[in-house]
Amino acid sequence: MAASKSEKRSTSTVSYKDAFKVGLVCGVAVLILSIIVTRAWQDSTAFGFAFVYAGAALVLVSAFACILNWVMRNDTQNDDQSYPILK
Repeated sequence: MAASKSEKRSTSTVSYKDAFKVGLVCGVAVLILSIIVTRAWQDSTAFGFAFVYAGAALVLVSAFACILNWVMRNDTQNDDQSYPILK
């Protein structure tokens, strides 16, 4: 019988790469919606603004997800989990 691998301690955080992926998905969604809402196929200025909106959404959502991830990684309030959550 093979030796079992040591169990990884579960954490409540994700990698920063995953946080960027969330921002990318939101950016693509904003791009599609802003193209539809602004009727960007009719005007090149609206098409440019659609990409500006998507870029802003990508940056803001990724930054917010990374900040929340950093906060959760540095949380020391609930390190001792030897007791039930609801006492």
